[in-house]
Amino acid sequence: MRRGFVFDAALCVSCKACSAACILENGLQPGTRNIYTWNDSGLPLMSVISLSLACNHCEKPSCAGACPAKAYTIDSNGVVIHHADRCMGCGYCTWRCPYDAPKINPALGYIEKCHFCADRAAEGIEPACVTACPTGALKMSEREHYDDVLPEWFPETGIGPSLIIKNADSHAGPVIIPPDAGFKEEETEPGHEEDQPESQIPDPDRMQKEWSLMLFSLMVISASALMIFSALKGTVVPGMMPLLLLAGAMAVSVAHLGVPGKAWRALLNIGSSPLSREIAMVGILTVTALMNWLVPGLIPPLIGGIAALLTLISIDLVFFAADRSLNLKLHSGQAFFSGIYAVSWFIKPDWVFLVFSMLAALSVVMRYGSAGRSPLVRNLYYFRAMTLPLVFLLIYPGTPFTDTAALVLFMAGVVADRVLFYYDFKPVNIRETISEHFNTEYEKERDKQRKDTHLS
Repeated sequence: MRRGFVFDAALCVSCKACSAACILENGLQPGTRNIYTWNDSGLPLMSVISLSLACNHCEKPSCAGACPAKAYTIDSNGVVIHHADRCMGCGYCTWRCPYDAPKINPALGYIEKCHFCADRAAEGIEPACVTACPTGALKMSEREHYDDVLPEWFPETGIGPSLIIKNADSHAGPVIIPPDAGFKEEETEPGHEEDQPESQIPDPDRMQKEWSLMLFSLMVISASALMIFSALKGTVVPGMMPLLLLAGAMAVSVAHLGVPGKAWRALLNIGSSPLSREIAMVGILTVTALMNWLVPGLIPPLIGGIAALLTLISIDLVFFAADRSLNLKLHSGQAFFSGIYAVSWFIKPDWVFLVFSMLAALSVVMRYGSAGRSPLVRNLYYFRAMTLPLVFLLIYPGTPFTDTAALVLFMAGVVADRVLFYYDFKPVNIRETISEHFNTEYEKERDKQRKDTHLS
């Protein structure tokens, strides 16, 4: 029998007793159990609706399968347990979980999440959140299957959450006084950006959090492009540049971890984790570059080129596993396309570069929505869009100065596109799903009221 939660939205008054009990019982950080409240202002068309969610202890947990360090285990009751002593703090599970359950503890560097109060369960006691709920909105469940017990809008993604949600679409429920923070459209006070849903967090926040990942990928892409170019030419890349780039990338990736001392665990889950496979391929490529520097010609350039191509693909698969949208797969900022596009500048015939430039331009046009986002993303988008025609204008005169300027502008455009790739990367997240669903439902109610009152 699998253990799970039953939540009745019609009974929840958003008192947050469940969240407080979780923190006090387990010493976990605030937010391990989230309470999402919609229509906190009590607008008359719909009731105030709250959802209390933590880890859903899925049948096929994406966090466990994706974790490169094998920090997750599943007990005989289906409870998904995270082991902090195994965690290296890469945060990849936070991308893969659609329910925002695993969270990095910034003070400790590793992941924390609900473990169904394992110590209490061993003594036959219900989880603290369940016993603390004063209205009975949150209960424990034990059943073999949790099929067809979730609303259609809930992001199931095929992983089988052990969760039953009742009355989440009901228009009759308790009104919360005073109103909760919920999904407000008003501006958040300075200093409280971390309390906003991810869709409302200012885009520069992603740059601050993930600059190391951007730098890592740019360094690996540059080294891979050099090795692919050498494979096409049939010659070994002279000097130490690929090795220095790859060694720097490895150092940056270790520095990115919350617990750098456990970086060695990154290779423990190659069979299941795309991140493990990425790190393995970067390691192989680094060894190849090292051998090429120590003993030029020992490893054929073709082998190095193939390893570089596989490395670029492995980087993209890390993102594609979390965001399966077609827009991301057609993004010209993905690692594979960026690397090949960079190589096309230096090879003949010239039409190869022209074809890749047209593909990049098509991708940029398809992503026109980026122009309506934050000033940083908008400016990056317009810069990327302008570099494409400007490069050809600079190439046309054919002078050394204009050719050099065109090369610099071309590379800057590729880098900008890679940065935009991170901003356009949007894993499935329950915060956005809840907000989008209830906003849609509210609009439906408004349309229905207009029709009933014969208003246009």
